Amino acid sequence: MRSHLFVAILLLPLLPATGKAQPASLAVTPVVVTLAAGQTATTIQVTNHGAGSTAMQARIYRWTQPSNDDVLTPTDDIIVSPPIFTVPEGGSQTMRLLLRGGPRTGGERTYRLLLDEVPPANGQARRVVLALRLSMPVFLDAATPGRPALQWRAERNPGGQTVLTVSNTGTGYTRISTVGVTLSDGSHPKVVSRTPTAYVLAGAAHQWVVEDSRPAGALQLTVTSLSGKSELTLTP
Repeated sequence: MRSHLFVAILLLPLLPATGKAQPASLAVTPVVVTLAAGQTATTIQVTNHGAGSTAMQARIYRWTQPSNDDVLTPTDDIIVSPPIFTVPEGGSQTMRLLLRGGPRTGGERTYRLLLDEVPPANGQARRVVLALRLSMPVFLDAATPGRPALQWRAERNPGGQTVLTVSNTGTGYTRISTVGVTLSDGSHPKVVSRTPTAYVLAGAAHQWVVEDSRPAGALQLTVTSLSGKSELTLTP
């Protein structure tokens, strides 16, 4: 079964106004797009389960992670068709992603597809519309499938907190869903991500802060990623 994303868009009044806001709900399939080596096109289905039609705009960006952060750069590597469309109530829209120039060579490449709701014209001066934005990863596989290679380290910052850094020295991305820490006394401090995405692209890094200022000691990490669950011990 293909995974899908179900989201709600609410039109909320900023100040009291006449009339009632109508919610719209969209289902997007798939939520992670992968083009295999040699594949030049794929499709995405957007279905409107809500009340009223919803206008959307689609844009594609090159996705990199310099300095432990997500950077999106406009690109024409991939054609998105149609770039602007309206999904009627109870209806659906098929989007096509077409790789410009046909089959490619080289390593894994990473992109983000942004789907933005285009709010309707605001006929009531006292109403504000909250527009939806979806950011979907798009991966172009290399001829030889890339594999992540993760290297972990722990360091103490000037504030006494422990910073966990994972560096991906491999040729493929991974997604880290959970990072758990157990201290030598058996306690489990809170672990907070420093970056907004759980993906670690090839050649990039990702950081978490262990919110605990007790003296340094061995840390037992439990990490869940696309490769499964793993455990390791680090000493700051």
